Amino acid sequence: MLIREEQFAGLLKNGWKEHIFLIFGDDAHIKEVYLDRLVKAAVPDESLKFFNFRTCDDEETPPDDLFADADTLPVMSERRCMLVKNYPLNTFSEKALAEFEEKLRDVPESTVLVFAYPSVEFTTNPKDFPKWQPVIRVFSSCGVAAELSHRTKSKLVRMLMKGAVSRGATLSEDAALYLLDVSGEDEGNLLNEFNKLCAYADGREITREMIDTTVTKSVEASVFDISTAILSKNNDRAYAIVFGLLRVKTPVQPILGALASTYVNLYRLKCAREAGRNPLELDEPYGYKGKLDYQTRKLSPFVGAYSVAQLRKAVGILLDADVTTKSQAFDPETLLTELIGRLASI
Repeated sequence: MLIREEQFAGLLKNGWKEHIFLIFGDDAHIKEVYLDRLVKAAVPDESLKFFNFRTCDDEETPPDDLFADADTLPVMSERRCMLVKNYPLNTFSEKALAEFEEKLRDVPESTVLVFAYPSVEFTTNPKDFPKWQPVIRVFSSCGVAAELSHRTKSKLVRMLMKGAVSRGATLSEDAALYLLDVSGEDEGNLLNEFNKLCAYADGREITREMIDTTVTKSVEASVFDISTAILSKNNDRAYAIVFGLLRVKTPVQPILGALASTYVNLYRLKCAREAGRNPLELDEPYGYKGKLDYQTRKLSPFVGAYSVAQLRKAVGILLDADVTTKSQAFDPETLLTELIGRLASI
């Protein structure tokens, strides 16, 4: 069966009969959290973990060797667990995958066999996803395929508000949304900043001022500020933010990537408005995963100020800058200064 985070959490809480698992998705932190829970549930006795838990992260291990290991019986326990990381099942031919499925079905129930992809961010959108679909179908048929992807903004807000209460503080919905805007939605980084913020609050209500004082602004949030500064014709602020990022040695590529994301999103919203379509229709095909309301709210004031042709030109300018970083030597300060000037001139 194919399940999402909520169903997987319930499965681990209530026990399960399945012993074949595929863990995939686009959120590294969530995947690591649930992998840890799954392994602990499969092998609860730490004293026997040496005998009953095995990890394989060698992508070149032949499938026959993996299944031979999976046939090993547990020691003084009902189950053993075998965790296979980042195994290249997406490269298997149709015949090889069929043979793999046949052997997967023969794995004894005493072995919890987990194929996990903690460092592979494949989702339903990348170009190579069709190569993963047959793999997901195999595991859905033989056991459990759990997709653990980025949580929506509303889920993150609820998590933060609940987490604040458990730490003896309070956090309003507005302040939680502001924290997400400032720190970004990478959950590992978000929780680090949130724990620091709760310690600073020391039982008080968490305010925007506390967030500004305590939380390190993400590159994505900082670059979004560059974009809105350019779009607002506030070039001095845009340059100030860029130079601040360069002072702390932020690489150019993430800055370019975040800038491009903002302008591409603005272009999509403009096209949707020109076509008389609801911007929310963009959510699924472009993988916004619940973030579209935020993009619409932040970028709407600028949609009417630019034509489709102007925004197309901006995307072309960003593409030129990206090609420069990949094809020749460049000075980061010069490249970004010129980039802001060209975008501001549109």
